[in-house]
Amino acid sequence: MTMKHLKPLLAAVILGLGTSAHAIDRNALIQYASSLKGLKKEALKNELYNIMKQKSVLGYGSGMGCTWDGFWYTDRVASTNECINRYSSAKFYFTGHDGRSISGMNIEHSFPKSWWGGDKNDGYKDLFNLYPSDSKANNSKSNYAMGIVTEVTSQSGEGYDKVGYGDAGSRKHVRLWEPGDGFKGEFCRSYMYMATTYQYLNFTSEGLNQLENGDYPTLQQWSSDLFRQWNGQDRVDDVETARNDAVYELQHNRNLFIDYPYLCEYVWGDSMDVAFDPETSITTASDDSRYLQQVQPKVDKPVFTPAAGTYSEAQEVAITCSTPDAVIYYTLDGSEPTDADTRYTAAITVDKDMTIRAVAYVGSDKSVVATANYIIGDSPAGSFLFTKITAAPTAGKRYLIVADNGGQHIAAKPVNPSKGKSYGYLYGQEVSVSAASTITLADDVPAFTFEAAADGYYLKDSKGRYYYQDADYNTFTPTTDLAKADIWTVTVNDDATFSIKSSDTNHVIQYSPKYKSFAAYKEASADNIYPMLFEETAANGLDGIHTREAAPSAVYSLQGQRMPEGVRLSRGVYVRGGKKFVVK
Repeated sequence: MTMKHLKPLLAAVILGLGTSAHAIDRNALIQYASSLKGLKKEALKNELYNIMKQKSVLGYGSGMGCTWDGFWYTDRVASTNECINRYSSAKFYFTGHDGRSISGMNIEHSFPKSWWGGDKNDGYKDLFNLYPSDSKANNSKSNYAMGIVTEVTSQSGEGYDKVGYGDAGSRKHVRLWEPGDGFKGEFCRSYMYMATTYQYLNFTSEGLNQLENGDYPTLQQWSSDLFRQWNGQDRVDDVETARNDAVYELQHNRNLFIDYPYLCEYVWGDSMDVAFDPETSITTASDDSRYLQQVQPKVDKPVFTPAAGTYSEAQEVAITCSTPDAVIYYTLDGSEPTDADTRYTAAITVDKDMTIRAVAYVGSDKSVVATANYIIGDSPAGSFLFTKITAAPTAGKRYLIVADNGGQHIAAKPVNPSKGKSYGYLYGQEVSVSAASTITLADDVPAFTFEAAADGYYLKDSKGRYYYQDADYNTFTPTTDLAKADIWTVTVNDDATFSIKSSDTNHVIQYSPKYKSFAAYKEASADNIYPMLFEETAANGLDGIHTREAAPSAVYSLQGQRMPEGVRLSRGVYVRGGKKFVVK
């Protein structure tokens, strides 16, 4: 019997857990998540952090009031006392409710503790991260990132863990572990919880194959893309909701990625520009049948590569489906595709604005329809366009600081100091550089203003902070006090990269492939990378706009007229806080 068939049987008996009687209803869930209403993307993730970090974790290990006592409530089949093992087919049983560990099993940190420094915070003891595991499978999994294993070196049995090699985004042939199909969704919802509840941690080691430091997005894009896919393929079931309720009784916090099974799309996916509403969103609450009534397609949704978006030049768009033997059909006019439309056989040339819709079939079974909108040409209003420069930057303009790491382009983001610290490194986000040497972004988070200073520039980030550098360290310290800010000299290198140095310390900014961050080094290293600069350019004919300091809520027309507060704006382009936005 496969694990996917076994899980409903487990669900039928796990509801005998003592705490399952306390399953949350929709009204209680709405109240718990009420502060999420109206939020999007980064703001939504930050508020999820504020909600889910409020908890009281058990002690770690065996004994009453510790982890194994918690497992009695969260991972026990009540009718048999079997301990649920998600990592292998081996069977284990509780001998009684005494807090004792089970011989042959470990407490497994699904999200490895070595990624952030072990037992220095609650993540080490958080039951949403801890699962009972077969000891042998636990050792094989090690501290590898979770992903798709294409070269298997060990497997814990049919339908369970694989360990081996695969690709982690642009990082090729790295060590990975892949959970069984029946547990992929459960583990990815745990990882999304951890990447949100502990977004302030400084991730290191193998974790940097999965994550990036900073409060958003924290998950690397390849990770969030894969997790959203698994979230849809391995849906929340009664085993998982019962465990969520049991942990809530013990820790007093919930994994909202289980309660709201489409929440991840609002944080990282196709609904990032849609305001989340906990009152109307589909839930797995005990009195909400909408999620259970949805029929999961047997054929996976087609995927477009490159993804939908704005491009300065023509693209060759490939369409794939992860379901074996699937046949894909598509349309280019926005109409609903069927098996009577064009069959996909080769990449589609997109050399003008175009909407591609695709559906996949296996026999009579079909997927949901996938839609991708492509814009070829100028960036639309509301996006940000940057063009590579090869000469000295212009004072007052905004720039991306970008490293070319073997074809992977990384743009520096503002410093996000770890908890209790005032300094940090410039971690980055992956960006796409077109053949015309341009970068188009949906937001201006990584944009730095090079303000005029004597014999150089002040560096001002998108949060309005200037940077200075301590000669004893390689880090940056943000400040709003211009008197404390360093002056940075900028020199063009022969290869069109830039040497950006602090005049006070003479430290130079380089990107470290090893540490995956920008730092200010005392001496330049051949192992590190000098950055390129990309200058913000006009989008749709609108030049960069500079305004005097104003209250964050003040809105101006492009003619400098302050708009009345509380009045609905007509269509057009406006400025708030020095940034353009569009009312359509």
